[in-house]
Amino acid sequence: MRLKEKVALVTGGSRGIGRAVALELAKEGADIGVNYAKNKAAADEIVSKIHLLGRNAIPIQADVGKITDIERMVEQIWEEFGRIDILVNNAGIAYIEPFFKVSEETWDRTLDVNLKGTFFTSQIVANKMIKKQIEGRIINVSATNGQVAEVDTVHYNASKGGMDMVTCSLAIELAPFGIRVNGIAPGIIKTEIDVDFFADSKFKEHYQQHIPMRRFGEVEEVGKTAVFLASDDSSYITGHTIVIDGGLLCEQVPKLQN
Repeated sequence: MRLKEKVALVTGGSRGIGRAVALELAKEGADIGVNYAKNKAAADEIVSKIHLLGRNAIPIQADVGKITDIERMVEQIWEEFGRIDILVNNAGIAYIEPFFKVSEETWDRTLDVNLKGTFFTSQIVANKMIKKQIEGRIINVSATNGQVAEVDTVHYNASKGGMDMVTCSLAIELAPFGIRVNGIAPGIIKTEIDVDFFADSKFKEHYQQHIPMRRFGEVEEVGKTAVFLASDDSSYITGHTIVIDGGLLCEQVPKLQN
């Protein structure tokens, strides 16, 4: 087991990519703090699955867009496990709205969760890692939108581009303390959250013909990449964002028209 006796905090860990990341980290021996914003039942379910793997896990409610919630969340997991070795900043939201319709509320909420949440969770956790001399790992789950823009998501694109730069910046600042910081940028990944999205035959046909691997990604593939970045297998990698997109960014993909 590559992560034996490690403790991980996964934000947004109750569903989708976060759920898969939490499970894959647990399979490799880590105990897990499963953060959720609203859906306690989903968090309890994944905690139960982790217990069946022989690892410890607790659900932790917190809105990562609020610093007071972040502080409470980190203290709770620290009290339970006595440390955090791995932080996965996965919590995120996406509103599909055209540029001229984006409200201040939409902009603030998107940046608060996706960018502010990543920054301050990293700051609070890294500070505790340094004090306890833990050579930790921080993994930021961004998106291909941080590198290639899409229409109707300028606010989301901005938040993910900001996350990628936070990854680079923190890698420089935290390297002297033995803390590595990397990112993951998923492309089109199948999750239980987007069932209707992937059931759209027009969408599937359009994008699959432009993905060189001719399929969408699986959440487990993202989870296994997180394990790689959290383990010593990636011991000389910091400040980089690994794209998981089946080659999508290598090809110019026209926008699907309704």
